[in-house]
Amino acid sequence: MQRLTAYISGKVQKTGYRARVITIAQNLGLKGYVQNLDNGLVRVVAEGETANLEELLKAIDIKNALINVTDIRKEYSPATCDFDSFFKAVSGGETDQRIDVAAHLLTKLITVNEKILDVITATHEELKETHEELKETHEELKETHEELREEIKGTREEIRGSREDNRSSRDAIVGEIKASSDSLAGEVRESRDAIVGEIGELRVDLKGSIEDRLTRIESDVSQIKEKVGL
Repeated sequence: MQRLTAYISGKVQKTGYRARVITIAQNLGLKGYVQNLDNGLVRVVAEGETANLEELLKAIDIKNALINVTDIRKEYSPATCDFDSFFKAVSGGETDQRIDVAAHLLTKLITVNEKILDVITATHEELKETHEELKETHEELKETHEELREEIKGTREEIRGSREDNRSSRDAIVGEIKASSDSLAGEVRESRDAIVGEIGELRVDLKGSIEDRLTRIESDVSQIKEKVGL
């Protein structure tokens, strides 16, 4: 067990500083007191384990909207175990403890407001960034829309060109089929006429041949009749 005696200078009186020291010391299980001095310093006398006393020194080095510790002078000595708790030593004519408590609560309120302001500021920045991202996304969608329009237009032109090509090909094929049909019809007609001519000539030849045979037969029959005396 050791005793710590510390003298704190800075903006530490009438700011709720002692109330903060009491809360910290009690949480660390220390015993002793905190006191405002006439020269503007605050004296802290605390007894306990060395590690807890070191933690107290770190924790009471406070700097916020109301409190501003600029220096801490410390000294250690053996503990005397004269204290039952940790309390505030009040001098004659000193303002009541409730003012310190009010100042402490005001400090907390200011700290909370600062945190709220930080959150609002951060939220505003996030909203601003989100707005910029949405703006960029809108521009990208606009560009994509224009690209799709151009692609669709190009595709339509290609389809129209393909239709024209197909129509030309179809007309060419129909023309070729018609030409082939006309040529084939002409060839069929010529072949038919040739066949008809050949058949006609064959009939003439057959007619002449039959007449010759009939003439010879009639001659032969006459000769036979003469021979037989008919």
